Amino acid sequence: MKKTLLFLSCAASVAIASCSQNKPAAEDAATTPSADTAVVVNDAVPATSTDSTAYRTEADQLASRIADDLKLTDTVVVTRIQKTYYTRGRRLNEVDSQYTSDTTGRYAALRSINDETDRSVKSIVTEPQYTTYAANRGAYYDGTPYTASTATTTTTTTQTAAPARRRGPAIVKYERDGGDVKIEYANGTKVKIDKDGERKTKYASGRKVKVDDDGERKVKD
Repeated sequence: MKKTLLFLSCAASVAIASCSQNKPAAEDAATTPSADTAVVVNDAVPATSTDSTAYRTEADQLASRIADDLKLTDTVVVTRIQKTYYTRGRRLNEVDSQYTSDTTGRYAALRSINDETDRSVKSIVTEPQYTTYAANRGAYYDGTPYTASTATTTTTTTQTAAPARRRGPAIVKYERDGGDVKIEYANGTKVKIDKDGERKTKYASGRKVKVDDDGERKVKD
């Protein structure tokens, strides 16, 4: 009887030890995915993408119109304008999403984008071409705000020096009474101009000159 109990006790111990050794392996198998198991992260969040096709189409149309207006024949220049307007279209869409209720902020942002576009185009084309572009700018920007500017043309002119302007005596007294004017100069000359246009001048030497309203001149020494 004792031998039987001892045998059963040993068998139980071996069984328990075997279970303990197999438990971690079972847990690892339960927690570790197999090689052909797919792992999906944030599958419920839809991926966002920009409708670049719409921007590209609009940019191509505007670039074609600008090329016709500016008589552009260089394909490299036209391509650069296309890229400039593609960037503008993408940024305008970002502004519409960002400023949904802030009209002041939206206006300022739109104007900033158009001004940057303007500077970019100005760096691409020649001055005469930019002058044409600036004249049609309102149509290209489709009613969105921009800072008005004009193309600067550098011209070189040769001018002869103007003769020195003769300066008369300084005025020491000036009176105006209704339509009559009295002026006294530092050299002693006095002038009186009536409201009807008659002019009387008295010089420091005592000489008097009178010019009537009809232009008749009288001199009295």
